[in-house]
Amino acid sequence: MKLWKTPPSTAVILRYLLAPPIIGLAITLFSYPSGFKSLGTMLYVLLYSYCIGIPSIALISIAGKKLDRQFPWLKNPFKKLVLTVVMQIVIVLLVLLIVQISFLLINKNSLDQLFGQLSTGFYWAVSITVFGIAIANGFLFFKNWKQSALNEEILKREKLAIEYEALRNQVNPHFLFNSLTALTTLVHQDADKAEAFIRKFSDVYRYILENRNLEVVSLRNELHLIENMAYLYHYRHGDNLQIELELNPSDERYILPMALQMLLENALKHNVISEDRPLKVRIFEEGDHVVVWNNLQLRNNVSDSNNVGLSNIQLRYSYLSKVAVEVERSDQFFQVRIPILDQT
Repeated sequence: MKLWKTPPSTAVILRYLLAPPIIGLAITLFSYPSGFKSLGTMLYVLLYSYCIGIPSIALISIAGKKLDRQFPWLKNPFKKLVLTVVMQIVIVLLVLLIVQISFLLINKNSLDQLFGQLSTGFYWAVSITVFGIAIANGFLFFKNWKQSALNEEILKREKLAIEYEALRNQVNPHFLFNSLTALTTLVHQDADKAEAFIRKFSDVYRYILENRNLEVVSLRNELHLIENMAYLYHYRHGDNLQIELELNPSDERYILPMALQMLLENALKHNVISEDRPLKVRIFEEGDHVVVWNNLQLRNNVSDSNNVGLSNIQLRYSYLSKVAVEVERSDQFFQVRIPILDQT
């Protein structure tokens, strides 16, 4: 448990310490230059500036963060710039008005003096505030627009890398090699089974070719892929591998293409499969998730594992859903819960 919060950065401290007096002195220079001759006036200006500057900076920071979430710079930069300038001007003017009235009431001015002094220097205060906010946001606009464009480019590159890795995993060379080896043996043993094996094998790669560029596929199509793969894997491992499928073949609910295939292959790749230690894999629905569960019996080493399959799925889902992929591991089992998408 942390007893202390992270201290504010030097930039934040300087913003609160330096910005208010600099603005206050600039306003005094334009509206009341003779005030620089009086130490009392300067102290009054500093106190007045901090009373306006500190709450204004704090409120602008809070409101700015909320505005950033609703209106990112990259999507509509001009609209974001206008909203930011208007928001900051309104905040500063409200704080300025409240502080001005408070100072005048504390000094016990009459109502006529109150309104008279409110107008004194108010024009310069408003003008310099608006000008300063416009200049600051001009620089901020170009800085954020450039950073947003850079972030967008980074995301595009990451997405391309993810798609490439997904495709590389989809056409698993070990799966291809093992399937062809099994088919070679089967051709000489049983022509009918060999023909059925070829059909399932071709269905798997037809599915990959047809769906590899899609963002999502229906549960029905993904279930068909897993059924074909389960058939191919069962021929190789027999009863040593037990795959249970409990999915509703829906055309109205969606999932990432090849996500279940990648999780199934990960389970086979990372776990021992033998007559003494059969591997059990369950793929079933649980609420708005598909769960891929397997009993845990890890191999000592996995030579071709690059630990990117699950991360690949998590990153791909982050582009399409706010619901995160959930991973749970114990001494007995390993499972991944991936969200079902209601629409494309």
